[in-house]
Amino acid sequence: MSLSNSQEEYLKTIYILKNTQNEIRVTDIANKLNKTKASVNNAINNLKQEELINYEPYGQIELTQEGEKIAQKIIEANDIVKLFLIEILGANKENAENEAKSIKTVLSDDTLNKLARYTHKELGLYSLECGYDINNEKCIKCARRKNK
Repeated sequence: MSLSNSQEEYLKTIYILKNTQNEIRVTDIANKLNKTKASVNNAINNLKQEELINYEPYGQIELTQEGEKIAQKIIEANDIVKLFLIEILGANKENAENEAKSIKTVLSDDTLNKLARYTHKELGLYSLECGYDINNEKCIKCARRKNK
């Protein structure tokens, strides 16, 4: 499934809101992304059609299991690229934030995996030689646990 940058941003926002509050509504997303409720409703309906969220008009928004998995992958990919840009290339944080969103969408999973292994090896954070794969939830949890 190929998602647009905008769809990825909505999924990521829903995931982040899910971890900070009990219920997520259109208004919450609109406020967080500085978008109109009409724009958010349109995006939400598209994500619902893709079966990435559960939502009934005027109700709360919930990620499906697949939606949550994709949101985690989006955040992980963004973090990998941002870490590379800031810590290895020396980009300033603001530029890295904006550029990581664009760069990660054009990288294949194979390239992201290699970038993650390279970045972590260069920074000496921890080893991802365990066969790290951005699509493997176990690897993601393992990597995060080692990083803490």
